[in-house]
Amino acid sequence: MLVPATPVQLSHLSTWLAPITGLAGDRRTAGLLLGTVAGILGSGSLVCRQIAAFSPSAGSGAPWRPTDSAHADR
Repeated sequence: MLVPATPVQLSHLSTWLAPITGLAGDRRTAGLLLGTVAGILGSGSLVCRQIAAFSPSAGSGAPWRPTDSAHADR
């Protein structure tokens, strides 16, 4: 589930991108650039969250074990 950016996050993002959005020419293009970057960062954090959900080092300390019998020790 993609969580929308909070106003504080967008404020930090717009401050970070200010040198670039100043080159955009108008507010619509600057807003499009800000929305595009926010979407890219948001989707990246979603992917990282999904990867971390299956990472043994990010878990609760439980040891890793295979999910199917093809990879189990015999």
